[in-house]
Amino acid sequence: MDEQELRAKAREALTAGKIPNRRPDRTWGGPGVNVPCSICGLPGDPPANGVSEIQYARDGGNSGFDVFHVHIRCFAAWEFERDQDETA
Repeated sequence: MDEQELRAKAREALTAGKIPNRRPDRTWGGPGVNVPCSICGLPGDPPANGVSEIQYARDGGNSGFDVFHVHIRCFAAWEFERDQDETA
C-alpha cells in the first residue's frame, strides 16, 4: 500500500472511531503479532515487519488500557492524519 492509501485508511479509521484521535498514553514497538492492524486491517506479521502497540488508559472505575496494534507505516500515517486534524 502506498502512503496515500495508508493515509486514507487512517482518516477512515479516525472518522469511524476505530482508533482514538489523540496521542496514546503508552506506545510500544516490537515484532509483528498475528493481530489485525487497527488502521489497515491486515495481520501484523511477519514478525520482521514490526508493529506499534498503542495504549489508552481507561477512565473511571474500569481500570486498564484499551490496546491497538498498528503497523509502523500505518502508525506514521495515523499520526500525520491525527496531527492534521488537530491543526484544522
